Amino acid sequence: DVDRFKKGGIDVQVFSVFCDETYGKGTAFAFANREIDSLYAIVARNPAKMMIVTSSDALMEAVHQKKLACMIGVEGGHMIEDSLDYLDSLFKRGARYLTLTWNNSTDWASSAKDESAAIKENKPLKQTGLNEFGRAVVKRMNEMGMMVDLSHTGVQTFWDAIQTTTKPVIL
Repeated sequence: DVDRFKKGGIDVQVFSVFCDETYGKGTAFAFANREIDSLYAIVARNPAKMMIVTSSDALMEAVHQKKLACMIGVEGGHMIEDSLDYLDSLFKRGARYLTLTWNNSTDWASSAKDESAAIKENKPLKQTGLNEFGRAVVKRMNEMGMMVDLSHTGVQTFWDAIQTTTKPVIL
């Protein structure tokens, strides 16, 4: 409800692209793109009120024009389906942060939920922390200027990402 955003004094909204762990390889990336398509369609129907922003300059321009600045974030590394090309594609479409995990671990990063369950059940995880591909994801995000979101990550993933990143992270 764009009018209520304005009435409430909201100038900037981060729209989170999200799907749960039931989406995986072959479905998660497509679902993420459908959600981004939906946001672009809403903005296209409301060009006088909304604007997709991918930089601080664009954000300030939207605020100056009294439009809702729409940012995109991706909530869950499973949506890149273990592909740096998919990560690049989401960035090109406007995503400016990626949460490395959600409640579900990926093949390259362990989540807080899975790490906690492994400790509680005394069962090792297949992958704990970031593997080499996970480190490559963080490095690529740093290169592109995409924020690394460590919300939902397991302790080992958190520390591996901190040791890998050259940029500030978000939580």
